[in-house]
Amino acid sequence: MLKPRIAIIVAGLLLATGPAAAQSNSSTVVAATGVIFQPIVLTKDTDLNFGTVVRPQSGSGSVAIDAATGQRTLSGQGAVLNTGPAAGRATFTVGGEGGQTFTISAPATLTLTRSGGSETVVATLTPSATTGVLSGSLGGGPGSSSFGVGGQLPIADSLTAGAYAGTFTVTVAYN
Repeated sequence: MLKPRIAIIVAGLLLATGPAAAQSNSSTVVAATGVIFQPIVLTKDTDLNFGTVVRPQSGSGSVAIDAATGQRTLSGQGAVLNTGPAAGRATFTVGGEGGQTFTISAPATLTLTRSGGSETVVATLTPSATTGVLSGSLGGGPGSSSFGVGGQLPIADSLTAGAYAGTFTVTVAYN
């Protein structure tokens, strides 16, 4: 009867140790990638200039500068003169990673203040585009693009004569 007891003890020991130990960890190789762009750079080429304008004796009008062409037009009362600095749109060049899209942000309005005074006039601003694409292709070197900002300057018989100026900020960013 000793044999069955030894067989039961051996069987019990085998059951207690169980099958070979299960795997306690696992690993795999993971790839990592990234794309590095050249920084986007905005350069102002020319300023926005409404030129020399004669206010009306009565009533109002406006001078507009086309954002795409720089063409100056007068609506309503007043007159435009071809003396002094040439009228034209603000122009910009954008540089950065070729083939990439970007957004253009410009304020909707600009307050111009009379030099030597506190009088102001508010012009509306219009960019020639709200988005752009840099020339070239990703990894093919730098690309470039250009755009303009024009606007409309109201003139009224109540506007004080003088030189008016103001500044605004234009921003570009990769999409």
